Amino acid sequence: MKKLMILGLVALGFASCSKETLSYAERDTALNLLRANKWYDVVKYNDVNGANTSDTLVGDKTTEYIEFRANDFAYIMQSDKNFGPAIPYSMPEKQVLIFDGVTYQIEQSLIGGLKQFSGTSTTNGKTDKIVFKRR
Repeated sequence: MKKLMILGLVALGFASCSKETLSYAERDTALNLLRANKWYDVVKYNDVNGANTSDTLVGDKTTEYIEFRANDFAYIMQSDKNFGPAIPYSMPEKQVLIFDGVTYQIEQSLIGGLKQFSGTSTTNGKTDKIVFKRR
């Protein structure tokens, strides 16, 4: 009888959580995983009307890693052991990352401890893709 009552209380607890509350919990989990550890390779790919280019933001001879901090800014550690300028970021939803003013749709779920993730932004015939990798 006790087990049945406990099971009922647990079910009532889950039922009382709104969909919005669960969505925020998932977003917070994804945001915490983004902030955990450092990202050692970050490459931004651009496709403008079929012309492809890439830019290594982190992982070349001048940069070591990027870290996302709780103050809503990301910082790139330069090879001279100084941080570069603060880069604003936010994650309004679990699959959306706004990084340096560009809104990316995250293609993988950060929940589950991925070693890499990517996001895509498409506007006016221009597609930007950014790929973050851990080691």
